[in-house]
Order: sequence, then C-alpha cells, then structure tokens
Amino acid sequence: MISDVHAVGSIFGFKNDILVLMKILWRELVFGGHLFAIGSVSVVMACSIVFMIPVSWDILFVTYLLFYAIYLYDYLQGASSDEATNSSRAKYLLCKNKSKCTVIITSLVLFTIMMIFTSLTITAIGMSILILGLLYGSHFKKLTKKIPAFKNVFVSVVWAFMAIFAFIYYSVPITYGAIMLALFVFIRMMNIQILFDVRDMEGDRKDGLLTVPVILGDKKYPFILRLINIVSIIFMLACVVKGLLPAFTLAITPMFYYAVSYINRVIKSRNEYTSYIFAAFEPIMWSVFIFAGKYVTMLSVF
Repeated sequence: MISDVHAVGSIFGFKNDILVLMKILWRELVFGGHLFAIGSVSVVMACSIVFMIPVSWDILFVTYLLFYAIYLYDYLQGASSDEATNSSRAKYLLCKNKSKCTVIITSLVLFTIMMIFTSLTITAIGMSILILGLLYGSHFKKLTKKIPAFKNVFVSVVWAFMAIFAFIYYSVPITYGAIMLALFVFIRMMNIQILFDVRDMEGDRKDGLLTVPVILGDKKYPFILRLINIVSIIFMLACVVKGLLPAFTLAITPMFYYAVSYINRVIKSRNEYTSYIFAAFEPIMWSVFIFAGKYVTMLSVF
C-alpha cells in the first residue's frame, strides 16, 4: 500500500517536473530570441522549397545563429525600458541574468562556422548583417526620429534578404521569382513590425520615434495593418498569375486569415501579449504551408 502511494507520488512528481521543464523551454523560446531565429530559418527553407535549392545544415545553422544573436542582443539592450510595455520578457531576461557574453560567444561560433564552411564573400555578407543588426538598437533605431517608419523598413529589408540568401550562399543566379518572394517577405514583415510598434506606442511617442502607430494614432493605424495584409494577398496572387511563383505557394493563403485574427485582437487590446506571440510565430508557418502545398500538388499529379 505504501509502495503504491510512493509510486503515485513519483508519477505526479515526474509530471510536475515535465510541466516545469516545458514552461522553462517555452519562456526561453519566446523571450530568448529563438522564435524569430527559427522564423529566419523558415524563410530560407521556403526559398529552398519554392526554387528547389538543396540546402545543407550549415546555411540553416548560420541563419539561426545570425538572427539569434541579433534578437537576443536587442532584447538585452531594451530589457530595462521594456518593463512598461513587455514586462514578462524584461523580467525573464533580468531574472535569468542573460549576459551579452552569450551574444559574443554566438557571434564567434557563427564567424568560425562561416570561415570553415563558406567563402570569404559569404562570411563578409553574414558578418555585415550581424554588425548592422547589433547596431540597430543603438544607432539605426534612432533614425526613426527623423525618418518615419525607418526601423520597420530596416528590419523588414534584412528579413527580405534571407529569401535570396540561399541563392547567394550557393552561387545560384537570382531569379525574378526570388526577388518577388523577397518582396512578399518584406511586405509581411512590415505588417508584423508595425503591429509590434502598437504595443510600444506610448514608449516610442515619449522617445520621439516616428513609427506608423505614433504618426497615425489609435484610430488610423488599424487601417494600415489591414491594408498591408490585403496587399500581400493580392501581391502573392499576382506573382502566381504572372508565373513568377508556382501555384502551390498560394497554400500560404491561410496565413492572411491568421493575421486578421491577431490584428483584430491587438486592435481590441494592445496589451494582450498572446497576440504578439501569434504574430511572431507567423514566419515559422510560411515554410510549413508552402511545403504542404507542394506536397499536395505532387500527390495530385500522381
């Protein structure tokens, strides 16, 4: 009887340990910079699927480390000031004592991998993106005080570049289709970046940053978010009709309805943090839907 009680206690204890571990991993995924790092890998994978470019582990690892270092450093830089607008992430980073040494080590590992497995040109490009990304918070973000929506454009351009990164990485000629895919990524990331500015609107207004929500105000910014979402649908459809992108890329269409869901939630309450997590997950889902579309197309042929 006693042994049975101990057995039941051990089972419940084991389950509690699993739940605690899952909670820790989830918080690290969301607050530690990994979410967008995985999203960047998804962009490279989407490019690989659409244009049939075989990718190796090194480009995926390089892409992941590149964006992980950039986003972790950005989060660390703004941890103290984020307590008003993103208290959960700020508390996590401060409590876990996330160190800039992690960023330095990650950057060194990235540099080493690129030097060993890629050319000097690719290494130079990768390190340039890293440096620009690390300087974003301290230098480029401030340009938004003079140039409206500059930080949105800056971040979106970096993401769009990842749609053609595989072409450059493997010395494959860049096609018009690849450029169109990069433009699609740019449009979608502009939407996501503007959405995140909604959360930071009060802080950005105090800092004098000319973000889209700050310029338009509470009543007008929802129109821009919805407009960009619709434009991205039309853009993708036009690319398929023109033959620049294969028809199976339209499998990404559910993402537009997914975006409507989190956009409406933010409009109702910009302090609902789960809405921003849904937005951050979107890039990860691009390659999943595109792969599913291609797989279904292949099955229909047979």
